[in-house]
Amino acid sequence: MSQEPANTASGHFGWRVFPAVAIVAIGVLFLLSNLGYPIDFLTRGNWWAVIILLAALAPLSRAVEIYRARGRFDAEAAHSLLGATAIVLVGVMFLLDLDWGVWWPLFVILGGLFTLVPHHRHSRYRDWRRGGEDDASVGR
Repeated sequence: MSQEPANTASGHFGWRVFPAVAIVAIGVLFLLSNLGYPIDFLTRGNWWAVIILLAALAPLSRAVEIYRARGRFDAEAAHSLLGATAIVLVGVMFLLDLDWGVWWPLFVILGGLFTLVPHHRHSRYRDWRRGGEDDASVGR
């Protein structure tokens, strides 16, 4: 049984392209600003919160990858989606300069949702111990 390398487009490489391009674009914007080109976006107060929002792309991409590979929205996909939601929530709180004292219960609600979704990080190990095969269609 052969497996594809993890760095192919069907593995992890596909979801890394957009974040990589976004990081390069941010670097180019900073360089242009340092070279004297006025970039209004960089002078605004909470622009850096967009970088936090970009971090949500990894777990969101993972949820989509799991859904496509398995053809269903299962607990692992839900866990990745909730992780992306948590990151987006933090980014939006900073970006919109929302009062954490008012909106903190959203994190309690999100924590409750996390506890409802069964997720086992070492499911491949358990499958191996039982003699089953892991899901090779979903790269890690």
